[in-house]
Amino acid sequence: MDAATRKQKLIELRNDENNVAMTGIPLRYKGETRTEKVYRIPLDFLIYNKYNGRIGSEVLSYEKQNGDLDAEKSEDRELIEKFLYESKEDRNQTTMKSLLENGQQRYGIISSDGKIIDGNRRAMLLNRLFHKRDELGYSYQQVEKCKYFLAIILPDDAQEKDMQQLETIYQMGEDDKLDYNPIEKYLKCKELKRLGFSEEDIAGFMSEKPSKVREWLRILKLMEEFLQQYDYDGIYTRLEKTEGPFVDLAGYLDSYEKRGANVSNVDWDYQDSDISDLKLVCFDYIRARYEGKEFRDIAKTGKDGSIFFFKNLWDEFFANHQEKIPVDEESVQEWRESHPKEDLSMLLRSRDNEWIARAKGPLTGNLRRYSQRLDDKRESNRPGYLIEQALNKLQSVDQEQESFLNDPHIEEMVREINKISYEMKKRFERR
Repeated sequence: MDAATRKQKLIELRNDENNVAMTGIPLRYKGETRTEKVYRIPLDFLIYNKYNGRIGSEVLSYEKQNGDLDAEKSEDRELIEKFLYESKEDRNQTTMKSLLENGQQRYGIISSDGKIIDGNRRAMLLNRLFHKRDELGYSYQQVEKCKYFLAIILPDDAQEKDMQQLETIYQMGEDDKLDYNPIEKYLKCKELKRLGFSEEDIAGFMSEKPSKVREWLRILKLMEEFLQQYDYDGIYTRLEKTEGPFVDLAGYLDSYEKRGANVSNVDWDYQDSDISDLKLVCFDYIRARYEGKEFRDIAKTGKDGSIFFFKNLWDEFFANHQEKIPVDEESVQEWRESHPKEDLSMLLRSRDNEWIARAKGPLTGNLRRYSQRLDDKRESNRPGYLIEQALNKLQSVDQEQESFLNDPHIEEMVREINKISYEMKKRFERR
């Protein structure tokens, strides 16, 4: 059914009082509160909003590699339904049970030509229950009520900005935030900015502060730089399980760029190029799915500092990183040419996993080594503690190991230890 036909069907439906399910429903629309009716709408009169905030990253990633989805085509509609169902499968199964037992408890919102603005997931589940009833083992009588969607129908003058505003308010309001993948809120902010809304507007829609919206936009910009770094531009599905490190890194970079009070203990005059190097190193660790204390040791700001705070630590850490971390053996284009039938998102995951298998050891070893040296820097005002730690470690060395005598680097370090201990001994003698 095309848009014109759907629109005519909905006009006829609105003129039939038998299709009214609820009355007196308040709706904030174009700056004023209106009183609306909720109609009982056959599912065939509706099409999904493919850029629904729940699945924006999946759809954008798919379209980047395959071209635009058309929600009016059956094969694309089925793909959108798949994205919606798999976005929160456990939650969807619970909602399906509720829809079957209790019917639709929360109304949706649609445009005058049937595009679903709020309620994509519920409409998908109703479609699933009604049209796949035989496959799911339900009788027609059990699912008869599921062939209708309860929704407010917007007037003809609704523009994209109006619909995006309503979608954001109803879908990403306080009650629903935990039901969305983390990346979706960042993409929604970007889309609303594209439509001309201010940070203050967006914050109001999302029940957030404007400063939080500005932070999300800054984090998304960093995420998109990360994707571009590995030739993954627009494939937002590669950001899964990376939100935490990006939130941390965006804050660190902002502090270093502004040279704020929380980086006053940095012991060198770093330049913008050094901040850029730091960002790219952190990108590699994010790609390897590092997070938590280990990741924060690279760039953390504040009184405890990080490896980047100390020039000698950073220079050595960065040099080792450049030397030891492998580069991708094939470009994304080469991977696509050698695996032409594979989904790009899955292909890039395989590419990342192959790189992680080679990089994880060097990444872990380098960070562990310099995190330990960072801890020593932090404890430098506790000489007794450090000397006790050094003594314990020296006492645990197995001198009978063949490598102890055959490794020239060990002999060099022993001489350096002897030199340092001799200097310490002389200081005691001079007191």
